[in-house]
Amino acid sequence: MMRTVLISALLIIGVAQANAAEDTRNTDPTAFINQFSQVSIDDILNANIDTVEKTARFRTLFNDSFDIPAISRFVLGRAWRRASDAEKQDFLAVFEDVIVYTWSRRFRQYMGQTIKVLGTSPDGDTGTLVDSVIVHLEGQTISVQWRLRQRGEGLRIVDIIIEGISMVITYRQDYTSVIRQNGGIQGLLTELRKQAAEMLPSKAP
Repeated sequence: MMRTVLISALLIIGVAQANAAEDTRNTDPTAFINQFSQVSIDDILNANIDTVEKTARFRTLFNDSFDIPAISRFVLGRAWRRASDAEKQDFLAVFEDVIVYTWSRRFRQYMGQTIKVLGTSPDGDTGTLVDSVIVHLEGQTISVQWRLRQRGEGLRIVDIIIEGISMVITYRQDYTSVIRQNGGIQGLLTELRKQAAEMLPSKAP
């Protein structure tokens, strides 16, 4: 009887701690980036699984951590406002594929790097900018800033700035050029589908 009570108590404590950790992650920018980094390293980069499974795990993490609709609206700019509902949905799907497959192609480049959060600062009325560095085993560092916004479901990433270069601004510039040269958003969708197909991961570890 006592053993059952103790086990029940430990389970309750464990659930409470897990909920508290989740609450902290959803409201504390430093905890959010630390957990994002730890999951990336432990469950994806260091996991003894093939590239397809790593990509699937990263897709889940990406959807849980990034505000994909907000990023998509910014990336397309005026083209988003002119797009039909079907075109918007098509772009959301293929844009996610392109980002996920792009990152998955870099999994093999992981050589024990870690992310160290340096501090945070306000970013607009509702946002936070998290300053961090990627630390290589040899000691070299790469500056990375994470632009976060508080949403109803918790904190979400809306941009990553690496050594001063914004991910979303880079995509916006590239896609604006493709839209201009290929006759609109349908031309962009065709190009992105081609990119996604070429980057589709194989079963290789």
